[in-house]
Amino acid sequence: MKNNEGYRCSHLNETDNHCKIYKKRPLDCRLYPFLLIKRGSSLSLGLHKSCCFIEEKKPSLHDTRGYTDYLKKIVSTRGIVSLIKSNPHVAADYQGDVEIIAELNELYKKAYLPRLKRLTLQDKPLFDKYLRAHTTNLSAYHFVNIYIWKDLFHISWAIIENSLCVFYQDAIGMFMILPPLGKVSVEAIKKCFEVMNWYNQNSEISRIENVDEKDLAAYTRAGFKVKLKDTEYIYVRKNLAVLVGNTYKHKRASCNHFSKYYKRAEFLPYRPSMFKDCLGLYNLWMAKRKEENNDALYQQMIEDSMVSFNAALKSYRNIGLRGYVVKVDDEIKACSFGYPLHKGMFCILFEICDLRLKGLAQFIFREFCRRVDGYTYINSMGISDLDNLKKVKLSYRPLQEVKSYSIYQ
Repeated sequence: MKNNEGYRCSHLNETDNHCKIYKKRPLDCRLYPFLLIKRGSSLSLGLHKSCCFIEEKKPSLHDTRGYTDYLKKIVSTRGIVSLIKSNPHVAADYQGDVEIIAELNELYKKAYLPRLKRLTLQDKPLFDKYLRAHTTNLSAYHFVNIYIWKDLFHISWAIIENSLCVFYQDAIGMFMILPPLGKVSVEAIKKCFEVMNWYNQNSEISRIENVDEKDLAAYTRAGFKVKLKDTEYIYVRKNLAVLVGNTYKHKRASCNHFSKYYKRAEFLPYRPSMFKDCLGLYNLWMAKRKEENNDALYQQMIEDSMVSFNAALKSYRNIGLRGYVVKVDDEIKACSFGYPLHKGMFCILFEICDLRLKGLAQFIFREFCRRVDGYTYINSMGISDLDNLKKVKLSYRPLQEVKSYSIYQ
């Protein structure tokens, strides 16, 4: 309250300078002349140098060390952490008349960051609920495409501002594979970056991937940076299933060549008993691809893809995959897997072939498209900046190119 030239606390008894509510005084008063100081993604304990007592006594850091250790223990107790969570602004912004005397990063994590839960298969119903509510043609918005990377990344999630937020973390740092799912607010996005920045030594690593073009305006209005991540290709399924007309002449010829020379070929639904054979096929395919392309980035990409392929097949029954194999002389020579993104769209996730069998790749792709006849469109995923892959996808005459973006602070 206003008091002559300045202000005084309304609970100060001016007759004896005692606090009227001493046993129930606020945390600020209990700490003073020490302060909680928030600087970006860190929390510190500071000493207010403008305090009359501090100005008079001028204590050194050595003098305050014992009390500093005591305070660090006190503010890390469950009750104080809960209080800070309920009143986040109890930590002041850094000012020049405050001397930082201790870092409280663990306290910051407990008080300001949501508790992240490790992704498990039991989380699928919750994820499906949020994913179904988000209308998009981007392939990343399915539990399959989140879960299969669990052996390459520590995948965790939290509900932040009523939005489902999914975080991937490895030795390099943390990022989000999808934007917050739900009724997204700028506040939710900022809190997500706060989480990532706390875990990342370099905040430039912090990003939100696979943002749909139609959702970009909300990010740009809030001042976030946008970068193109990838382009996915959408086809009319019926065109790929029948390959009619001059447009598909070469694809049709490749399929006919395979059918002519491999008359005993069988196209069969995938069964879990085929797991080892399909994994062996992937290794054979990968060795051939590495032989033909010595680019280090590409080689790392297909090695990472093998890890996700392994995880996908191990959890095949539980995550919603659908797959087929081609057997030639009773040996699996090709396999392909995908999932329904929504009622009208099916995504082809993996397609692995023995490259020595001419026409096999075109054959399994056509046959797969024939089997998923309940869907109008096929999404053949992105190209990851690979020119050869782009040429192949364009040769099938896509109806639409769908771009995905990454968001940075």
